[in-house]
Amino acid sequence: MIETTHPLYNKLLPKWEKIDDIVKADNTERYLIYLNPQDKSEDNVIRNRQYRERAIFYALSGQTAQGMVGSIFRKWPILSVPDDMQYLNKNADGAGNSIYQLSQGTCHDVLSKGRAGLAVSFPQTEGQVSRAQIASGEVVATIHRFEPEQIINWRTETEGSQTKLTLVVTKEAVDEVGPDGYSSQPAEIIREMTLDYPRNEIGEPLTDTRIYIERTYRKGSDGFTLESEHYPTDSQGKNWDVIPFQFVGSETNEPTPDQPPMLGIVELNIGHYRNSADYEDSVFYCGQAQPYMSGLTADHVELMKSENMYAGSRNLIGVPEGGQFGFAIAPPNPMVRQAMLDKVDQMVSLGARIMQQGSATKTASQIMGEREAQTSVLALVASNVSEAFTQCLQWVARYMGSDDSELAYTLNQEFVEMEIDAPKLQQIVAGFMQGAIPMSDYTRLMRRYGLFDDDTPDEDYADLLTMPQHV
Repeated sequence: MIETTHPLYNKLLPKWEKIDDIVKADNTERYLIYLNPQDKSEDNVIRNRQYRERAIFYALSGQTAQGMVGSIFRKWPILSVPDDMQYLNKNADGAGNSIYQLSQGTCHDVLSKGRAGLAVSFPQTEGQVSRAQIASGEVVATIHRFEPEQIINWRTETEGSQTKLTLVVTKEAVDEVGPDGYSSQPAEIIREMTLDYPRNEIGEPLTDTRIYIERTYRKGSDGFTLESEHYPTDSQGKNWDVIPFQFVGSETNEPTPDQPPMLGIVELNIGHYRNSADYEDSVFYCGQAQPYMSGLTADHVELMKSENMYAGSRNLIGVPEGGQFGFAIAPPNPMVRQAMLDKVDQMVSLGARIMQQGSATKTASQIMGEREAQTSVLALVASNVSEAFTQCLQWVARYMGSDDSELAYTLNQEFVEMEIDAPKLQQIVAGFMQGAIPMSDYTRLMRRYGLFDDDTPDEDYADLLTMPQHV
């Protein structure tokens, strides 16, 4: 059946859903423990409701994911495309999202869940597409991002020494206008991208060569039924011999899913949330001072009632001879609080980025030491996403008939702002002026320390700088 899911998808889906909930701070209460589950009384139901309401969720996982994406996009990506593909700067998916926005979402998915997908498509048209239609943006190739939960099935086959992707199935939920013209109702769409033989009405192959075929299925009362079948062609009118779909992973860009990098932080975030629920419950239960009196007689109790004696500021309470009045104060609960602090430290050690106001300034070497594991993940993800989008640019160019000789999309892979002191800067400048440091290395060093603009070519700096004269 078309809705069949891959075994690895079934295995990883619960992890992806958990990560999604915690990173987005959504559906968090489902991860709290239900107290005394065998007790079905109304009192226990009320206690659990209050227990959950008092719990404080610390959205550290979401902050971490956003901080990591922010580190990658600390410097603007470099896009190299011909003029007829410049529309990708503003609208790469046909829905108004630029290639930069698409890559940010892709980085977020890969950093948190270890997986994403990119597909390149071209709108179905009748007849030949003119260059004027392409130039105006009326008909252009687009890039679409898929979250890992949407990619439900895939298959690869080995042909000689090459492993080829032969099937990708995605499942999407789209909003459709309701019968009244105002409301919306969800509809499930399955998209099948496959290498298959074109067939006639009775199912016989029309050729002996497999081509790329795109089929769409819509869910109705009887399940999913075929809605459309499309045979995409490139700018030369040739059928595709590959599926223009690119997997993106945290380790490799292979179809096999990688383990989610954020899973460890998410698990600790859940543990911290549960500790918070216990801590807030204990604060509520025994956090208020309890007044008490000893040595009372029935006559004294009646005297207190008649004189309207009560505990509070500037009110005197008399006690009989030998009696006592005081406040019972419960000792603090350091165990649960310490467990919360320990989990924060563990999350930090796993790469969580917590911006602490008033913290001491750290050197670049200290920051690099603390973020070594995180930086390696960031660099690998940035590299994988760059390669995936560069491949998509190749497919866009094939659809559009564009020049594909210098296509590239490159994300930043320097995540620590390097600092330079005055003596070291003087040494670099002196080395350049003496001819010991070439212009290319000089501009590279200045860019590394944030002193030169990344977008200004070396040739422009050569015109601006006073070149040393050597005999």
